[in-house]
Amino acid sequence: MSTFALILGGIGLFLLGMNLMTEGLKALAGESLKNWLSKFTGGTFSSIFSGATITAIIQSSSATTFMTIGFVSAGLLTFTQAIGVIIGANLGSTSTGWIVTIIGFKVNMGAIALPVIGVGILMKLLSSNRLGPQGYALAGFGLIFLGISVLQDGMSDFTNYIDLTRFSGDQWWVMPALVLIGIVMTVVMQSSSAAVVTTLTALHTGVIGLEQAAILVIGQNVGTTIKAYLATLGGTVASKQTATAHILFNLLTGIIALVFLPWLIRLVFVISEAIYIDELATTLALFHTVFNVIGAIAIVLILPWFKAVVLKIFPDEEDTHCQYLHKSLATVGPVGIEAARRALLDLWIDIVDVALSAITNMKVSASKNNKLELLERALVDIQNFLLTVSDSIESKEEYISLVHSIDHIERVLHVMKEEYNPTQAAAKNMNIDHIIRRLTATYQDVEIEEESYNLPEELLEQLAEQSRTIAEIRKEGRKEIYRNAADQQTLLKVDEAIHLVQTIHWLDRLAYHLWRSANHLTRE
Repeated sequence: MSTFALILGGIGLFLLGMNLMTEGLKALAGESLKNWLSKFTGGTFSSIFSGATITAIIQSSSATTFMTIGFVSAGLLTFTQAIGVIIGANLGSTSTGWIVTIIGFKVNMGAIALPVIGVGILMKLLSSNRLGPQGYALAGFGLIFLGISVLQDGMSDFTNYIDLTRFSGDQWWVMPALVLIGIVMTVVMQSSSAAVVTTLTALHTGVIGLEQAAILVIGQNVGTTIKAYLATLGGTVASKQTATAHILFNLLTGIIALVFLPWLIRLVFVISEAIYIDELATTLALFHTVFNVIGAIAIVLILPWFKAVVLKIFPDEEDTHCQYLHKSLATVGPVGIEAARRALLDLWIDIVDVALSAITNMKVSASKNNKLELLERALVDIQNFLLTVSDSIESKEEYISLVHSIDHIERVLHVMKEEYNPTQAAAKNMNIDHIIRRLTATYQDVEIEEESYNLPEELLEQLAEQSRTIAEIRKEGRKEIYRNAADQQTLLKVDEAIHLVQTIHWLDRLAYHLWRSANHLTRE
């Protein structure tokens, strides 16, 4: 078999193995990865730790980056947290080189790769879905090292066909050419891990020298940003900001590494001697880690300015209820559902403001209140987005809750279109005045809890109790109003009595649907 066929086949096996292992590990971790990313990204350092850990677990910085872009687009992560996760993803991506150099080059994995692949596939086929993720991960692990073994065989004769010595020396064009080759390798292979492993193998077999390999790895580190950029085309401003931060971070890290390359290589050799590393491939893995750590430190030190530059390139858009809803989120069911829930909760808060105006001031109708029209359009947009998520639902209960909330919010908007003036009616009936006071006291300071993005539990209890109280007032108050209408001494006309009863009904429906919609939007 020809050298080029072996190299191509080795890269293909490695890519297939990486894909299977990543998908298997992601399926194994399941919702816990998303929970980890959303819960443990409070500050900059915890965000970096989360990004590095997830990338090391699933062995794909691209997967972590795409997940981060999705979470930012959904409003589940702030832009500052996303920067931390991306820095961590770059650090975590260096683990692949360590695994390959410590295990792949020192242990004859080619001899045991085929049995490992066989066991993995049998686990997938014979255990249905129960051990499917484990089987995929195991088969992928075997394919990775089978690919490395084939790649090593191909690289051993590579110098007989192509002389890479022309890419060494002090000529001005050598460094840019190697950086460009590194970028192209990542773009063509669609995996920085595969590109780095190819470079490690070339170094291990003596095809290239350490300095050449170091420059290639820098280029590969930059090249991985292209996939992230392509993932944001047509996306939200938040996703473009995240991808821009990724690109700028990798570019800045690459520039630092290139400018200080001789000193970095010396530093890496000093560290290698201190921890007894004697193989060039392992030294390159160390170099990959060191320059990413230095880049991370540099970005953390200038984080406010770095963030300002990104926001200058892609300024925040005007705050709207649907700013985080993009079709790319619909492919990840839980993320899409959570994005829709948050959009509905923001919408609910604005509806409460309009409802307070309707209760305490003057009547509100769609023809007279532009805000109400905007809220109606936003609800339709959220509903349409939720329809696109339906095919990828992982949690039907959460989806059903959102449908319930949309139904109740539609009813609230419909109620507010009706022409009633509660404050005018309150002057004629103490029950209506009592209801208005209760509603105003409850709703005037409603806020969403920032950490959980939920309404406070105490508020939900208040709304439930309030709705029940108003329902009782409606039942008893109606009888009282009609009795007063029959009493000639009260001077209450029949049409006025009916209007007062209808106003209480109006307030009752408003309170009930606000409570039920809030209840369905609150995540346990």
